[in-house]
Amino acid sequence: MGAARIVIPAVAAIFAAAWPLATGAWMVAALAALAAAAGAWCLAPRANTRRGNSQTTVLAASPAMLDRRRNELREELGQLEEAQELQRGVFEVSSELVGCVEEADARMRFTAAMRRYWACDSADLMVWERGTWRSLGGPATGEPPELGAQIALPEENHGDLVLDLSPAVDGQAALVLRHARVQPSLSGRTDDAQRHVADVLRSQLSLSLRRVMLYGELQALARMDPLTGTHRRWYAESRLRELVDSGEVLSVAMVDIDFFKKVNDHHGHAAGDQVLAGVGRSLVAQLRTNDLVSRFGGEEFLVLLPETGPEGALLVAERLRSAVAALANLPVTVTVSVGLASCCQDEHADELVARADQALYRAKGEGRNRVVVADEVGEGTLIRTTARKNRTTTGALVRKSDSFRKT
Repeated sequence: MGAARIVIPAVAAIFAAAWPLATGAWMVAALAALAAAAGAWCLAPRANTRRGNSQTTVLAASPAMLDRRRNELREELGQLEEAQELQRGVFEVSSELVGCVEEADARMRFTAAMRRYWACDSADLMVWERGTWRSLGGPATGEPPELGAQIALPEENHGDLVLDLSPAVDGQAALVLRHARVQPSLSGRTDDAQRHVADVLRSQLSLSLRRVMLYGELQALARMDPLTGTHRRWYAESRLRELVDSGEVLSVAMVDIDFFKKVNDHHGHAAGDQVLAGVGRSLVAQLRTNDLVSRFGGEEFLVLLPETGPEGALLVAERLRSAVAALANLPVTVTVSVGLASCCQDEHADELVARADQALYRAKGEGRNRVVVADEVGEGTLIRTTARKNRTTTGALVRKSDSFRKT
């Protein structure tokens, strides 16, 4: 570039000197002006037209602009790091919740996921069903939430953090962290930033809760008899073994529909199905939530009565018999016979059912439409009246009295 600044004016000067010989003197002034302009253009400092160098020149001339840009880049980098940290946390939460399919396990896992960002004294996972709130994974530790927004931060809800998980269910659902406090990972963040984190977690928990509810529905389909609305035999036997082996106080009843074969023979199998459905739903309606009734086979039903001794079991069995006898809107009036047995100390599940079944045969042989209590296993037999976990002495066990036997 420096050579051009020298050569171009020199060439212009030569032309200015030689040209009058060919064209005449009147062109001298014009050529001299052109030479002067060319020299000025070459000798003047030129701005670099390259974008990067131009920007550097401007920034170098403006330190304030450079500082401002540096701060903007730092802020953008901080935002990217925060977003990356949040994505990492959400990914870890999702990975941990993949194996969560049981209702009993959901509350603990959901609470552990949220405690990455909010500490709390306790937590409740609640679902609105049949006109009331049901707590998953154990009794509720506080009052049910009033859902008005998808997220209610602690300062907006008397110290509780509430996430609306209703998209996961047909009705309403919520996770409530009681007396929630931000963890260091959220310390100093604005309410909007905290709400964003809560909303991202809410989406993940909603998906996980939906999986839990679907798994529960599949389990219900697998263990429920669609005709009678009672549990299937395999599930009742599994539950029976759990109760017996854990040392719980327990009574069982074998219930059989009297003369059911005649119903099928005289009124047809469709009528027989109506009778089975009516009896099954009647038995379920007379029992408590923790009781269980299953279709044991054909027209027989097995009823499990946890935390129920001989006296209470006899009252329940009579109530079941009376309820079936009073059924209306069936093709034919039906009755049931009931064999009743209470679990003895160290008795096996199969032995308990066998004694109830023997009592049922006696009830049918003695005229049907009655309750018969099973015989004692032997002299000195002890009936469970206190669960093993609460039992301190053998004095808590009592001999079964003949007064409990109805013939």
